[in-house]
Amino acid sequence: MKTTMNNTPSRMTKFYVIGLIMMLALPLLAEDLNNSAAAYIRMGIGARIIAMGEAGTATANDITAAYWNPAGLADMKDIEFSTMYNMDMGLDRKYQYAAFGKRFNFGVLAVNWINASVDDIVGTDALGNTTGNFSNADHNIAISYANSYKKMNYGFSPKFYLSTVDGDAESGFGLDIGAKYDINQYIESGIMIRDLYGKVADDRVPYQISAGVTAYPFIGVTIAADLVKEQSENIGFAFGGEYWTSIGRDPEADSKLSVINIKEKNTWADVFSNFQTGVRVGFDAESRFSAGAGLKFRNIQMDYVYRLGNHDIFNDDHIISLILRF
Repeated sequence: MKTTMNNTPSRMTKFYVIGLIMMLALPLLAEDLNNSAAAYIRMGIGARIIAMGEAGTATANDITAAYWNPAGLADMKDIEFSTMYNMDMGLDRKYQYAAFGKRFNFGVLAVNWINASVDDIVGTDALGNTTGNFSNADHNIAISYANSYKKMNYGFSPKFYLSTVDGDAESGFGLDIGAKYDINQYIESGIMIRDLYGKVADDRVPYQISAGVTAYPFIGVTIAADLVKEQSENIGFAFGGEYWTSIGRDPEADSKLSVINIKEKNTWADVFSNFQTGVRVGFDAESRFSAGAGLKFRNIQMDYVYRLGNHDIFNDDHIISLILRF
């Protein structure tokens, strides 16, 4: 928990600074989407939150918060690295991610990279004749900053999009911005807008707004729920839960199972100490079922999730992810 100073603003810090100034004017009261870009951004990262139905707006409190809500990065203790691999997506598709973050005196800085690609696409001309195979690759690179004020975390992530198809490239920029608030010892809330003013060449990236609540009713138990609204889509509901075993054996671990404080000097026994196992289940905003498990040591966390596919032609997801803490 954050220590509280008595410096006025509150009423939930003026209700998250008036809904982050009404989500920065809801992209100027929204344009119609004729063409949209960067659909891969919605696929999520990190097996833990995906297994919890993607209800990460108030839950994510490690390096993966750079994606789910940059405000959650303010809960990081020091240095973290994360990566992820989606196994056997089928149709020559790949989806991968890597991130690195570090705490400084002025807050937390992080950089993360998301890549989605498809290889061996069959090219054809206007008459339907094959012209050879080509590849498509999409990249999203974000630099995140987060800090805290009293019981509120805030953060933002300027983003760069790059899309290449058969050697041709298009690029653009966007912004994620979010906040989290510690209501009390057992409940946190969060709000976030993703891909604010996002654009790749002439195509808009649809913005997405999420608001979430996470509860810690018992030691080791997390229950999370998000409302998710994407531009031009109906509101969706994401829900998930998590249970960790062997909690409380390490006096350096906090009750919410956020990042563990690391000693300055570690032996290998330290690195693999405080062994914990976790199980998770959830339904995302598209009503897809997910379930997973995790192993956590003092400096290493490994997670797995199974998630139902969102289309008959796509395989179900089997995702593994890793977090290293230094």
